[in-house]
Amino acid sequence: MKIGIFGKSGSGKTTVAGFFEKAGFFVIDLDVIGKKVINKYPEILKHISESFGHEFVVDGVLDRKKLGSVVFSDENKLDLLNSIFFEYIRKDTLTIMKAHDKCVIEGAVLIDIGLHKHLDCVIYVKTSRDIAIERLKNREHRPENELSLRLDSQIKYDKQAEFADFIIETDNDPSNLKKSISDIFATLNIQHGKSI
Repeated sequence: MKIGIFGKSGSGKTTVAGFFEKAGFFVIDLDVIGKKVINKYPEILKHISESFGHEFVVDGVLDRKKLGSVVFSDENKLDLLNSIFFEYIRKDTLTIMKAHDKCVIEGAVLIDIGLHKHLDCVIYVKTSRDIAIERLKNREHRPENELSLRLDSQIKYDKQAEFADFIIETDNDPSNLKKSISDIFATLNIQHGKSI
């Protein structure tokens, strides 16, 4: 069984994926793959440098923070960056998926990349904007306005929820989350033992 989990930054995707991991699923994190493909495919940095300017790639290293401040405030630039990355992320993810009968693919761009077409089930994870920003501030220690820009750039994920088989809200009540996960496991007939 192959399951996809997507949602905006700070929505709780990783927390939801963790329940599946405890139930024996291999977790594939699209953010991690996105970071690895930069080193694996040098042409990515070349494309970024040519498309955005040489100041974003210094000594063969991508300045993620600087690039993020540009793309998250300009939808066209974000689409351009994604067009550079997506084929590599999709390719590597599909290769990893083939090696695992039970896996969870977790990442905001799951639908954008088209991975939902290769999955048995898709889960959309959402939470309030305030909770998402608090989680991101605690995790990334970045300015709130920068995090707000990122969430603004991800508004399309709400519309992509139509691709989801299940929608989970991750507010600050762990018992609600556990019940939602338990219901999904029951529907999908996943044996979870004490993973919830």
